[in-house]
Amino acid sequence: MGLLIRFAHQWVAGETMDDAVQVALEANRRGIHALVNHLGEHYHEKAPVEATVQEYLRLVAKLRAADVDGDVSIKPTQFGIFIDKEYALSQIVPVMDATKAWGRIFWVDMEAASTVADTIWIYEDLARRYDRVGLCLQANIRRTGADLERLLPAGARIRLVKGAYKETPDVAFTSRAEIDREYLQHLDTLFANGKHFAVASHDGRMIAHALELSQQHPDVPFEFAMLQGVRDPLKAELVSQGHQVTEYIPYGPTWLPYFTRRLRERPRNILTMVRSFISG
Repeated sequence: MGLLIRFAHQWVAGETMDDAVQVALEANRRGIHALVNHLGEHYHEKAPVEATVQEYLRLVAKLRAADVDGDVSIKPTQFGIFIDKEYALSQIVPVMDATKAWGRIFWVDMEAASTVADTIWIYEDLARRYDRVGLCLQANIRRTGADLERLLPAGARIRLVKGAYKETPDVAFTSRAEIDREYLQHLDTLFANGKHFAVASHDGRMIAHALELSQQHPDVPFEFAMLQGVRDPLKAELVSQGHQVTEYIPYGPTWLPYFTRRLRERPRNILTMVRSFISG
């Protein structure tokens, strides 16, 4: 287990809030914006939800006190969306209000397809309260094109990812070629109709297409977003070219589900992990 934890630290700041703050400050020193997430998901009882609220309120206060250039991102299933979407909203609002007082963007992550409709419902309510709320959308989900078409005219701030959750073909595209096609099409839509968005991909083809589109739409504000510990030289290259780059920095003791998704998302990481076991 010790070796597994050691390898997980490539993608997870650590188990404590202080770990996350230090990784965020290090990202800032490299010219990179931080996006911090406290790990946790799929809560069905109120006690862990309400503990999560308190954790995020402390996190916002600590990031602010440390003068971190960064934002926070939450997962609706850690705020009780499985209990009731209105209850989840009631738990999320105080964290958004703290983020609003800080003057930073409040990001809502997207999770499995079964939660998409309720997550968008929560996002739209939050966006009516604060104009700096962002929403993650996944290119592999079949409804994402329609969601973009509806949300962008209202000024939605979007972070576009490929999608790391295992889904069924009725709700999601499942082949790499299909997902790549959708991602490229959604990038076209964002550059044509978006107001501020994040290109959240480590795929060179997606990044190259975004750079081409940025030449065609030079006045459209956007950023690149990547996970902690992935493609650090590329992050540095993009920063040196004058692009805004954000690093998604997760922390917390419940890191295993997140770590498992990272392995499944990038099979080459399994080889790296095996090598680290052998050398360790």
